[in-house]
Amino acid sequence: MSLLAAIPYDLFMFGPWEIVGPLKIQSFGLLVATGLLLAFTMASRRGEREFALSGEEFQNFGMYLVVIGWIFSHVFNVLFYEPEKVLEDPLILFKVWGSISSYGGFIGGIMAAFIYKWRHPERNFAEMVDLAAYALTFAWMFGRFGCASVHDHPGSVTDFFLGVQWTDGTIRHDLGLYEAIWWIFIVVAVLIADRKPKPVGFFPALIATMYAPARFFLDFLRVPPEAGGDARYFDLTPAQYLSVVLLGVGIYFWVKIKDAPPAVWREYKPDSAPTDSK
Repeated sequence: MSLLAAIPYDLFMFGPWEIVGPLKIQSFGLLVATGLLLAFTMASRRGEREFALSGEEFQNFGMYLVVIGWIFSHVFNVLFYEPEKVLEDPLILFKVWGSISSYGGFIGGIMAAFIYKWRHPERNFAEMVDLAAYALTFAWMFGRFGCASVHDHPGSVTDFFLGVQWTDGTIRHDLGLYEAIWWIFIVVAVLIADRKPKPVGFFPALIATMYAPARFFLDFLRVPPEAGGDARYFDLTPAQYLSVVLLGVGIYFWVKIKDAPPAVWREYKPDSAPTDSK
């Protein structure tokens, strides 16, 4: 018996609003855009405050992460979650406005970071990665708000008090909603930690070890593949395998910074920035 009435299916939905012709704004896209804007703003401010990095420099780095991450999020989703569609239409790999995977975007972001490192060897790569992880928390939280608003991560039938009343009349786990709630806790932990200097690498360690175990266990609540759920490989989803890898990455960073001193904050001062000589 549920402790509370199920959450209405359309509680978090808003839109779509028609703009011009077929162009529409809907809840998922608007929330994702809000998350990216907040991520760029927060990371740019932190970069200026702590690493003497101008906001423009981080935003340039961030564009690498967003563009390449978004493209690979789609490619990864199709290859590992919908491989049958590639056989039907290989061009689906290039339709990057279609389905996406959060872990695919994460992997794409890592690839983008190394491309940026190759093109900008003068930058402190460890600091850029630390800033990217910091920014990720805000973007991913709002991304999951978007998922919760459109219910694109349905789970099994439940009587849990956070269950959502689905369109078929059942009450189901909504994994997008659960992740959105957990990301609120991660963001709070990040903001509290950011009040004092931390070793470079602290935020990748914190975020990876907070998120990976939660994602691993939440995926057991997904609907099975035969009911339209995510593909399974030896009874685990691709995200569960990647969660194990991500946890290992988090542990690696904890070991790496175990004896490292806090970073020395070097506030960015525009007046001291170098200028081009004529």
